Amino acid sequence: MDKETIYNDLASILKDKHLGSRVLVARGEQEADLLSGWACRERQADKEAGYDDLKTLIEACDRCPGIEERKFGIGTGVNRLMLVLNSPQLVNNVEKKVLKKESVELLKRMVQAAGLAFGDCYITNLVKCEVRDPLARPSQLVKNCEPIITREIEIIRPRVIIVFGDIIPLQKTIKESTDIFWYNIDHPITIIKNPELKRPAWSTLKLVMAKLKELNLA
Repeated sequence: MDKETIYNDLASILKDKHLGSRVLVARGEQEADLLSGWACRERQADKEAGYDDLKTLIEACDRCPGIEERKFGIGTGVNRLMLVLNSPQLVNNVEKKVLKKESVELLKRMVQAAGLAFGDCYITNLVKCEVRDPLARPSQLVKNCEPIITREIEIIRPRVIIVFGDIIPLQKTIKESTDIFWYNIDHPITIIKNPELKRPAWSTLKLVMAKLKELNLA
């Protein structure tokens, strides 16, 4: 078997999406470090290309009429933790804008309290666009965004996903996902408006921390 064939075969194994659940056997620490570094570079290259695909996918989407703003995911997702924000429906747009900065700071503090770097997470919105139509049905907006959230999961390959806000719209996606642990916490805006929700949010966050430790991701 020639070297090029061996290289291609090994590369395909290292790039396998199920690699996280496998054990690589190496002949010594030097070879182990080489394989590990190679695997990381291969996955990072794929992920960066995937980010471009996602941006193009969101920019080109025309499922919803009257789009005012498109929302793109942020963060590397290197820690295999994905945060999905589903805005509360009982909060008007003016209030959302007023509380936006405070809610972002609260989200950062929650992530940091879990011992994680905010930039190492992948943070995205369930609904990718703001639309002008006040009568637009949230359920239809979510349905229109399903292919994108599915693609995000394929690219980021999270092991743990926290949904901030109503998780019910994601039931179909949850059922179709494999090797992912899902958790639900109230949206930061909801917690700001209802401080008594901080305790259950922290309880769930501790479960997430335990799961990340169990998966050797923390």
